[in-house]
Amino acid sequence: MTSTLDAPEQHSGSRWLNGVALTIGLGALVLGPVAGGLLSYLSLRGRQTADAVSVTTVGVSMAVLGLGIGGALVWAGYQGLRRRLSPPFRPGMIWFWGCLVGLGLSLPIGQLILLFDLLAPVTFPLFHVLAVALPAILILVLVGHGVKHNTPAPSRRQMLGQVALGAFGVTVIAFTIEVMVAMMGLFIVGVGMALSPGGLAQLAELQALLANPAGLQDPQVLARWLLKPGILFSVTVMLVIVVPLIEELVKSIGVPLIYLGMRRVPSPAQAWLWGIAVGTGFAVTEGLFNGAANLPFWVGIALLRIGATAMHLVTAGLTGLGWMRLLASRRFLSLLGAYLTSVVLHSAWNGLTVLMAVSSLWIMAQPGDATRLVGGGLGILIGLTGLMLLTGIIIGTAAYVTRRVRATVRLERSGEAHVDE
Repeated sequence: MTSTLDAPEQHSGSRWLNGVALTIGLGALVLGPVAGGLLSYLSLRGRQTADAVSVTTVGVSMAVLGLGIGGALVWAGYQGLRRRLSPPFRPGMIWFWGCLVGLGLSLPIGQLILLFDLLAPVTFPLFHVLAVALPAILILVLVGHGVKHNTPAPSRRQMLGQVALGAFGVTVIAFTIEVMVAMMGLFIVGVGMALSPGGLAQLAELQALLANPAGLQDPQVLARWLLKPGILFSVTVMLVIVVPLIEELVKSIGVPLIYLGMRRVPSPAQAWLWGIAVGTGFAVTEGLFNGAANLPFWVGIALLRIGATAMHLVTAGLTGLGWMRLLASRRFLSLLGAYLTSVVLHSAWNGLTVLMAVSSLWIMAQPGDATRLVGGGLGILIGLTGLMLLTGIIIGTAAYVTRRVRATVRLERSGEAHVDE
């Protein structure tokens, strides 16, 4: 029976997890479509087409998250409460090819809709959702297929729960902490500006600008403020150091949560895939809302998001394995090493992204300056090349770890054969 069904889920301690899943899923199933539909309706009644596309994209994203992940979570929680066993997560390659074809179609079609304004507020959001979600599903399927012979395998219900945790729980917790830290940083920067010569006048100007955010749409105004040394330093520290530390810590909670329900140390395949599932939910939610704010550069952002998605999945999977080693042998250094590795990969990605953004702002501050054009262009080239290389490293890491996890099957079988002899 355990070869086809996930027996560990029978533990009574998992009932509270199923109850929480059912409750959160019902909330998302109701609130997501209602909030998203209302937002889209109000936007379509507006007059500014560009804003309507962004807002309806956010609205449709909220509705899809509620209906898709929320609905799946309701089903998973209900089945778990009824003590119905869940089949193992062993995806076939048909899912990979389906995601690849869907991604190859959604990117050009979505960009054409934006370019020619083909009823974009109505037709574009679905392709945005596909362009963000399919890369994450594709990577998840590849890794799951790579360890499909490992036992015990994670169940489909567990994987749904971890994706939902990443989409709803981890995202909310991480964003809340980041906002709190950003507010403290903003206060420190404000005090520093007030104490500097002419700082009070700058604060008054900044206050007026924030009261009318439309002024920030001017690239030169935006560049003038963000390139101020104090502000640039604070933003860089926040994105390159603070955000990776917070997000990689919060993304790692999935494995210990299931352990509390199962009261059983997970296998390497379970820990690896549970972590990747949390990263899947987190990456999809982040990508849906971040991408909707950058529609003028949508296809380029969507392509870069593929690498960012891989980063989120792999780093969450690494910390999942770190938790497995801690729970199995109390080796805290294994968890710390996995966490720090994830933070370094995340920091490197954000650092290269910041380099590209700062280089672009430096050019926009004085568009006709040839020196800025050359220097800024070089910075963008270095950042883009670095992101491509880092994407290769992340994918290579995923392949290597998957092979190592798959190898545990052969080790377990050889050990069983030795015992039988």
